[in-house]
Amino acid sequence: MSAGGPASRAPLRCSHCGREVSGTTHTRADYHVDYYALHTGEVEPVAVHAPDDPEHTLIVLRLIRPIDVYTCVDCFAEPAVRSERERRFRPELASATEAPAG
Repeated sequence: MSAGGPASRAPLRCSHCGREVSGTTHTRADYHVDYYALHTGEVEPVAVHAPDDPEHTLIVLRLIRPIDVYTCVDCFAEPAVRSERERRFRPELASATEAPAG
């Protein structure tokens, strides 16, 4: 590649164990998945008015601090890792369940 070509990217690593992961490999009869990607992060509620009904307001979650989580297939097999991914995917639910009862 020439000196003016695009820079090579750093290899993806599992966010849990640090193992380098590779993309999905396809053959004629099968495929092999090496990791699962999760695009998540800190969110905030935002009111959006429906274009066809200005009286109707929807509350949506806007991603304000994105985080990419990569999980290798070995770590994904662990229930604790799947639970952590679910908490990261739905942070608004995790904070609601962690609120003290009052």
